[in-house]
Amino acid sequence: MIAATGELRAWMSERTDVTGALWIERIGFGQSNITSLISDDVGRGWVLRQPPPGSHDQSAHNVLREARILNALAGTGIPLPAVIGTDEAGPFYVMTRMAGAPLESEADAQALSPQQRSALGRQAIEVFATLHSLEPAAVGLDDLGPCTEYVPRQLRRAVRNWSQWGAQTAHDRSWQHVRSLLENDVPRQQRLVITHGDYRLSNLLVDAGRITAVLDWELATLGDPIADLAWLLDDWRGPDEPRISMPSPTRSGGFPDRAELIDMYCTATGLHAGAIDYYRAFSHWRAATLLQGVLLRRRSGAMGVHGSLDLVELDATIGILLEEAAVFISEAVR
Repeated sequence: MIAATGELRAWMSERTDVTGALWIERIGFGQSNITSLISDDVGRGWVLRQPPPGSHDQSAHNVLREARILNALAGTGIPLPAVIGTDEAGPFYVMTRMAGAPLESEADAQALSPQQRSALGRQAIEVFATLHSLEPAAVGLDDLGPCTEYVPRQLRRAVRNWSQWGAQTAHDRSWQHVRSLLENDVPRQQRLVITHGDYRLSNLLVDAGRITAVLDWELATLGDPIADLAWLLDDWRGPDEPRISMPSPTRSGGFPDRAELIDMYCTATGLHAGAIDYYRAFSHWRAATLLQGVLLRRRSGAMGVHGSLDLVELDATIGILLEEAAVFISEAVR
């Protein structure tokens, strides 16, 4: 924990009540934008979001865009913190601190009873379905992303990123194999919705077994709801599945299984998940691509030492994801 600068304290004082000195402590294990807790001398707290030092990908690290999304979704039934202010020069924004903590590990999930875990899984789908049922124009987010189909444009983006991050790695051959199969048989998008892009338990604040806030909207865009669902399903690893470098709280057991999640989601949204194997393959492949970028940044020291990862395990995880992607896509194209 370090003392905040006088400039930040003055900025905060113009927007909310501050008592005494301000202190800053980085929290969470996010590999993209940086999250820090701001607290004053009487225990009030706020959350600061800012891009990592030296970031160049403005689409992935645009914290002001993230603040705009939070403001637009206020009052929609999705639990969210309130933005107290943004700063374009920073760039950064500050939001209210909500009760609760994310489930970032199996140990976090084990602190909840099996009944709470089951109810939490159902609530996670209810909130997710609420997001995907919103009309983007009705909340002023119809310009959040292109109105073209999501998967083809994400395929193109991943190809560009992999050419910079992974083309010379040992994973390139398996990555290219899955890529060719994904590009050959893209399912037709059912609906254009606001997608979160990284919806999982570690991006939800939970208090007494209930969701109090959905966080980390940096990847939100207009996209394919089933692709968004597949991302959640990939993180929803069961007790019998192998451990990977990114912890999955659901491995503790007691949560609804993936088939139950899919059924609840389709019932709530009216969508169908007949091509889910394709989307799971795409999600695995895309996650492997993004983790290759994390691995590259970690090796370069760009992310510092906070929340440091075992880079050997991270590299192995990329391989596991690509192996599983190959299985899913082979099922999808049968």
